[in-house]
Amino acid sequence: MVRRPLVRPGVVVLVLSWAIALGCLPHVVESAPLPPSTAAPAEVDEVALETRLVLAQLEALGVDRAEARARVAALSDAERHELALRLDELGAGGSAAAALAVVIVVGLLVVLILELMGRRVISRP
Repeated sequence: MVRRPLVRPGVVVLVLSWAIALGCLPHVVESAPLPPSTAAPAEVDEVALETRLVLAQLEALGVDRAEARARVAALSDAERHELALRLDELGAGGSAAAALAVVIVVGLLVVLILELMGRRVISRP
């Protein structure tokens, strides 16, 4: 009787490459909400400057201009002020180091599975 594999190798490669690609993309939505600020409301000029700074940082992280404007418009003055103060902490997520680590772990798992199946894995320097 011929045994057919449950999952074809092409499907495994496709799913792994898709997962790695998704891991490298920025996840702006997953940032933690900022606690409410106890500071007094800022002046109009200061609010406009903070809004421009926050918009510029979001656009630098790869957020669409219209989406960035909508998100900043949804913030209160205190939240916008707090976000402007903590711009250096703002990150987009996803990194090449994480993707490289996933590739290395997957490679080691493939070698381990092949060894457990009785296949010989030969690596030459």
